[in-house]
Amino acid sequence: GGWYLFIREDAELATNAPEVPSDLVNATATTDASGDPTVTADPTNPPSGDEAQTFVVLSDRSEAAYFVDEELASIGLPSTAKGSTTAITGTFYVGSDGISLDTIQTSVFTVDLTTLTSDEDRRDNRVQQALETGTFPTATFTVISVTGYDPAIPEGQEQTMQMTGTLDLHGVQKDVTWELKAIREANVITGLTTVNFLFSDFNITPPNIAGFVSVQDDATLQMQIVAQQS
Repeated sequence: GGWYLFIREDAELATNAPEVPSDLVNATATTDASGDPTVTADPTNPPSGDEAQTFVVLSDRSEAAYFVDEELASIGLPSTAKGSTTAITGTFYVGSDGISLDTIQTSVFTVDLTTLTSDEDRRDNRVQQALETGTFPTATFTVISVTGYDPAIPEGQEQTMQMTGTLDLHGVQKDVTWELKAIREANVITGLTTVNFLFSDFNITPPNIAGFVSVQDDATLQMQIVAQQS
C-alpha cells in the first residue's frame, strides 16, 4: 500500500500533436542497412509532389503509450498510470495531392508491446502478463481512412481529424476510430492519435497488482508520431 499511496502516478494525456522538428524540414529520410530510418539534409532538393508520398515514422522521436485508471482496493483512491515505448514503427502513404490517404498502398503502424515500461516494475510485469506478450508481442494498426481535413487551415497549423482502421491486439482484430491531431510542414508530418477501448473487447483481463490495486476495464491508447517523407 505504501508504494501505491506515495509513488503512484497521476499521468495526463497529451493534448496536441508534437511540434515539427525544424532540423527535419526539407531533409530526406532514407533507411540504413538495418532498415531503420536515417535523415540526410538536402534543402535544395525537396521531395516531389507528383506521385504518392511515403512517410516513415522516426522511432527515436515518437512514442506509443497506454493510460489506465487504477484504484486501491476498499479505499477508492483513483490514479492514472502510464506505460510507454518508443519501439513504434510504421509507414503511411499520402496521395499526390499531399492531403488524402493513398488507397493503393497500405499504411500500417506497429508497436512492440514487450518494451512497454512505466514507473513501477510490478505494474510492468502485470501488464506483460495481461497482454500475454510472449504470444502476442506486437500491436498493429492498419489505416482504412482519414476524414475531417479542413483545407482552410494553413500548412504548419494543427488539424483535427478522424483516423479509422483495424487494431490487431492480443490476437483480436477490431475496427476503431482514433482522434487524430496532425501538423504538416513541408516534408514532415507530426501526429497525436487517441482512442479509448475496453480490455474485454480484446479478450484481455485487466491487470491487478498484488491483489490490492485494480485496473478499470477501459484504457486509452495514444501515439505521438514524427514522420518524414522518404
